[in-house]
Amino acid sequence: MISQNFHKERLMGSEHPLDRLTLKLRDIEKIKFTTGWVLPQQHTSSYILVMVTGGEALLTLDHRSVNIRAQGVYSCVPESTFGLASFGEEGAEVTLVRFDLYEEVTDDTSSLRLIKETPLFRSGRELAVAPTLQLAFHCEEMNNLWHSGKAMDRFHAYLEFQQILVHVTEAHTSLKEDSQMLIQRTKEYIDEHSNENLTVELLAGMAGLSPKYYVDLFKRRYGMSTTDYISGLRINRAKQFMASTDLRLRDIAHQVGYQDEFYFSRKFKKIVGVSPSVYMNSRRRKIAAYHIGVTGHLLALNMTPYAAPLHPKWTAYYYRMYGKDIPVHLSAYRLDVEWESKIQALQEHQPDLIISYDHLRPEERKRLEEIAPVQYIAASEHSWRLQLQTLAGQIGGEQDAEAWLASYDLKVQQAKVLVQQELGTDTAVVVRLLKQQFTRYSSPSMAEVFYGDLGVRPAYSSPQGAVYNEPISLEQLSAMKVDCIFLMVCQESETLSVWEDVQKTSLWQNIKAVQNNRLYIITADPWLENSPVSNERMVDDMMNLLR
Repeated sequence: MISQNFHKERLMGSEHPLDRLTLKLRDIEKIKFTTGWVLPQQHTSSYILVMVTGGEALLTLDHRSVNIRAQGVYSCVPESTFGLASFGEEGAEVTLVRFDLYEEVTDDTSSLRLIKETPLFRSGRELAVAPTLQLAFHCEEMNNLWHSGKAMDRFHAYLEFQQILVHVTEAHTSLKEDSQMLIQRTKEYIDEHSNENLTVELLAGMAGLSPKYYVDLFKRRYGMSTTDYISGLRINRAKQFMASTDLRLRDIAHQVGYQDEFYFSRKFKKIVGVSPSVYMNSRRRKIAAYHIGVTGHLLALNMTPYAAPLHPKWTAYYYRMYGKDIPVHLSAYRLDVEWESKIQALQEHQPDLIISYDHLRPEERKRLEEIAPVQYIAASEHSWRLQLQTLAGQIGGEQDAEAWLASYDLKVQQAKVLVQQELGTDTAVVVRLLKQQFTRYSSPSMAEVFYGDLGVRPAYSSPQGAVYNEPISLEQLSAMKVDCIFLMVCQESETLSVWEDVQKTSLWQNIKAVQNNRLYIITADPWLENSPVSNERMVDDMMNLLR
C-alpha cells in the first residue's frame, strides 16, 4: 500500500495533496513487441503509466517522441494521445496501466471529483524509479493478478500498483546517465541549436565519448548519421522560412546554419529534389486549409498548404508526410470546440487565402473572413470530384485537377479487377465500433468510392440513403448473414478494451464473416475523410487488404 510518508508528502506547486487523492485502476495491459512492431497513436481518456520492462521502446506523446529503455516509466494524461513502437533489434516488453485519479472535494470529504491533470503525472514526464525496484517482476505479478478473473486478485493488483508508485520517486531524483541517455541529450541539444556550428567533436565531447564511438551510437539509435540528422533539421527549417517569410536565399541559409549559400543550395536540391528558388516560387502564395479534408484537395492540386490542421493521431498521414513542409500547424482535435484557437493562429500568421468547408457557425465565418479572403467548398456536395473541380477553377488549378483525376481513375480500374477477383458477388458492410456501440456505417467517401468506384456489393440498403450511421447489435449483425465485414475500431482506450472483450464472445465468433475469415480491419484515416488524397489512399488500402 502507499506509505504514510508518500501520503503526507505534498508535491511542489501541486494543487492536489497526495493524502486527498484516490485512484481507480481501469486496465492493465502487457505487450511484447517484436522488432518493427507498432501500436498506432491512440486517444486516452484516463491516465496511463507506460513502463518498459525489457528492451527499448519509442513512445510518442502527442507531438513528442522519446526512447524508453528497460526500467523506464513515463506518464500520459487524460485527453492526450500516445503511440508505441519497438526500438532496436531485441523488441520490447511494455506494461500499460490505465487509471483514474479522484480528489476529495474540499468542503465535502464524502464526495470525490475526477482530476484530469496533476503535477504528479504531468504529461510526457519521465518518472525516476528507485534502483531497488524490480519493475519487471512487479509488472508481471500485477498483470497476472488483474487478469485472473478473481475479485480478490484484482484487489491485490491494486496493492502491487501502489507498491510501484511508492518506488516511483520525484523527477528531481537523478537518473543514472548511461551512454544512451547522453546520446539522447545531445540530440535534444541539436534540436535546439541546429543553426549553430555543430561538429561531431563538440557533440561527442558533450557526451563524454570518443567521436568514433559517438557516431556509431548515434546512428545505431536514430537510424542516420549525426550530419544527416543536422542537415535534415536545417533544410526543414529553411522550408519553413521560405513558406512563411520574404527573406532572401542568402539570409535563409545563414538563419539555418549555412554560411555558404551555394553549398546550401546544393544541399537543399540533393535532399528536396528541387532547387531553393523553384521551391520558394511554389510557396509564395500562402494558402491555409481550414479543415482536414481541404488539405487533401490542395495536395491533389500540387499545392502544399501554408497552414493546416495537423496532429500525429488525428491527421497521422498528413502529419507524417507533410508536417515539416507545412509551417503553421492548426489544431486538429475537436475542431467544433477548438475553432477559436485555429482563428487565433491564422490571425497571427496572416495567410493570403483560406480554403474552408461552408458548414461554419455565423460567428466563426465572420471572424475567418476578417483575416483573409475565403473560398468555400460546399460540404453538402458529397461528390469529392465536383468539390475538387470547383476548387481548381477558383484558385487556378484546372490542369492539375484533370491530371490527378485521370491518374485516380486508372488506379481504380486496376483495383476493381482485384475487388472482382477476391469478392465477386459477395456482400459487404462497414461497421464502426465507438465506446460500447456498434453502428452500420457509410460515410460520403464510402458511398462514392467503396460502393461506387470500386463496385463493392452492399449487404444493406438504408432508408437514410447512401450516407448513414445506424446503431446495430451483435445479434442484428449476425442475422444479416453478410459475407464480408469491414470493421473500424476507434483508437481510444475504452473502445479498444470493449473490442478485446467482444472478440472472446461466442456471439461474435459465430458471425458468418468472422467464421469465414472475411473480417477486414480498416482505419478512420483515410476512410472517414472525403478528399481526393484520402480517397486514393482508400483505394490503396483496399488493394492491400485483399491481396
